[in-house]
Amino acid sequence: MVIISRRLSFVIFFVAGFTFIGIGIVSIVDSYIPRFVEITEKIDPNQTEIFTPDMNAGNIANIYINGSGSRVSVMDPNNNLILNETDINGIFNETIKSEINGKYRIQVVNDGSNILNLNLGANSKASPIAFSGQMMLIITGIVILGLGIRTRMQSD
Repeated sequence: MVIISRRLSFVIFFVAGFTFIGIGIVSIVDSYIPRFVEITEKIDPNQTEIFTPDMNAGNIANIYINGSGSRVSVMDPNNNLILNETDINGIFNETIKSEINGKYRIQVVNDGSNILNLNLGANSKASPIAFSGQMMLIITGIVILGLGIRTRMQSD
C-alpha cells in the first residue's frame, strides 16, 4: 500500500480540479467555433432527411445529390426560403452561403423510385446538448477542488 502525505494529496486534488475546470472552459469556447462537417446519406424512395447546421454568417453548406428524382429546400433561421429546387433528376450540386447566424434547415426529399445519394458538407457548431457535458466537467473540477480544500483543512 502506498501512503501519500496530506500535502501531496492536496496538490494532486488541486491540479486535478483545475485540469477538469480548464478542459471544460476550453471545450465551451471551442463549441462556439463552427467546424466543417460532412455527412453522406443514402435516402430511400419516398423518404425525407432534414439537416440543421448551426452556422455563422459567411459559412457555407455544400449539397450534392446524385440518383433518383428529388426536391431540396433550404430555410434560414428566420424561416425565409433560400433555395427551393423541385424535379431534380440526375446530379444536383449547390453551395449556400449563410447570411445570418443561426440554425439553417436543409430538407431533402426523395420523390423517385431509386435510392438517392446525398453528400452534405456544412460548417456547424456543437449542439446545446454538448453544453451539459462541459458543465459536468466544470462541476466535477469544483467538487475535486472542494475535496482538496477539505484535505488541506484536515492537515492543519
